[in-house]
Amino acid sequence: MNRFFIRRQRGFSLIELGVSLVIAGVIGLMLWRWIAATQQPVSAQDMRRQLGEAQSAVEGFVLTRHRLPCAAANTAGVEACGTADAVFLPWKTLGLSSDLSVLHYGVNRGGGADLAATGAAWIAPDLNIDFTGVPVLPVATADAPAAAAAATQVTSLITTAAARRTAVNGLDWCRVLRGFAANPTAAGVLSAGNITASLPVAFTLVHPGLNGQFDGNNRVGAGGSWRFDLPGRAQDEGFDDIGLAVGPADLSARMGCVARLSAAQGSAQAAFAQYDTARVMQEYWSLREFDVTTAEDGVSGAETGVAMAAMGLAISTTSTLVGLASAANTEGLTVYAVAIAAVNMAVAVTETVLAAQDLVDAQQALVDSRAKLVATSTYAAGVYTALADALSQSIALDTKGLNP
Repeated sequence: MNRFFIRRQRGFSLIELGVSLVIAGVIGLMLWRWIAATQQPVSAQDMRRQLGEAQSAVEGFVLTRHRLPCAAANTAGVEACGTADAVFLPWKTLGLSSDLSVLHYGVNRGGGADLAATGAAWIAPDLNIDFTGVPVLPVATADAPAAAAAATQVTSLITTAAARRTAVNGLDWCRVLRGFAANPTAAGVLSAGNITASLPVAFTLVHPGLNGQFDGNNRVGAGGSWRFDLPGRAQDEGFDDIGLAVGPADLSARMGCVARLSAAQGSAQAAFAQYDTARVMQEYWSLREFDVTTAEDGVSGAETGVAMAAMGLAISTTSTLVGLASAANTEGLTVYAVAIAAVNMAVAVTETVLAAQDLVDAQQALVDSRAKLVATSTYAAGVYTALADALSQSIALDTKGLNP
């Protein structure tokens, strides 16, 4: 009996074990399906996070290097600007994690708009115009200290602005990007799509998806000259890649190219307008100085006239007295002689009075001319200061470039 019980107990344990295994299998199958169902959204979200991280790094690269990065030739992640068929993200160059080495990356390098190359210097604080002839002070520094100080500042800023003509920054790259946006259909531009439908893009990033393999046109060399699919392509059993693409106009807006270029060009135009004002002011200043010189000559001439009139009066007086004395001694003094002498004296006195009045007028004209020159010097100081401020602003915006 004991043996039977023992055998029955052992058999019941095997049945229980079998049932337990079945239950465990069912639970495991349900758990596997639940994990599979919940794992995909998390992975897709992580893929999009990686794409966003890569996009931020690519766009941030422009702020320091004034261009987009070149693609890497392999998953080592070092940009290879001389390799035509490079399609990998240069994660190491961008300072990113090696987890992003799985991404494909393409950047436009054709159509006359190589966005991965440092563009030629173009934007300049002085509009690449020689601000020659400013400032030329037509008076001594001691006569216009404020204008002289402002003019010295302007001279230094003109030199600084001219030196910025060869400096390349994000503003010059924005000009290349603007050219690409204006002519996106040029031959050789990077496009995302297929043979029948494509869009020009500045750069694109693609994740291989859950299967870890690039599908469709995202495969190297797939579809002839097409390398990347349009983002948002419907996923199916043969395509699960996730990508993003940034067009030239969108990238220009994201980088703030329009606002920064407008501000820099507007500031440079304002500086040039102030430069023109300074040139006109200098011509006026020269006229005012010439007016002072003419007034000084007028005073000198008037002083000479007074001296000559005084000499004429003295001579006339002496001649009259001598003539009257001589006529009286010879008993030839007549009313006619007295009248002639009186007329000569009157003429001499009149000439002296007129000469004195001319001197007073000339001296007043000199005072007025000098007052106008002082006022012009004050105005010149203001003009030079405005020019200095405009140049300083233009230089600051050009130096800042795309940096915040």
